[in-house]
Amino acid sequence: MALKLVIFDLDGTLLDSPLDLDAVRVELGLPAGLPILEALEDLGPAERARAEAVIARHETEAVRASRLIPGAADLLAHLRGRGVRTALLTRNSRASVEAAAHRHGLVFDAAVTREDHEPKPSPRGVCHLMDACGAATYDTVVVGDFRFDIEAGAAAGVRTVAVVAQPTAWSARATWQAADLAAVRALLDRLMAEG
Repeated sequence: MALKLVIFDLDGTLLDSPLDLDAVRVELGLPAGLPILEALEDLGPAERARAEAVIARHETEAVRASRLIPGAADLLAHLRGRGVRTALLTRNSRASVEAAAHRHGLVFDAAVTREDHEPKPSPRGVCHLMDACGAATYDTVVVGDFRFDIEAGAAAGVRTVAVVAQPTAWSARATWQAADLAAVRALLDRLMAEG
């Protein structure tokens, strides 16, 4: 399989970020475990604006305290050096993505945030990134640390890598599982060698 595009999630995959989604839910008065962005769909304009301001504040604070996950910068540089395009697909805002990219020197060929398309687990962002980068399903891989990443990739028809320290029920649905970014790099290198 030729490898042309790798689409990464941000928080938990490339970035160690203290974004506390449970704290966001508490502040918004949402039940534990409820996906936050989907909950906003039921709010009126004023409530939604307030909720978006709360989320933006939490994201801004998280970026300020974030660190790159070990191996993230090297993996992105390695892929670029091999001619593989990299993209970002996140449920975060464009402003927080730009702040994180600036803070950590991250460079991607394309990025999709929650303002751009229906958020993961919808496959629309994956499809948009493939179009933007001139890639097809057979030469694209999605890498993420949460079930929405794997579901979005699978729904778009691409192969997926779940980055998890311990296998879970949702990670078992990924094409591959990797314990860390070093294992992701080894896997992607094997794919490039086979292509």
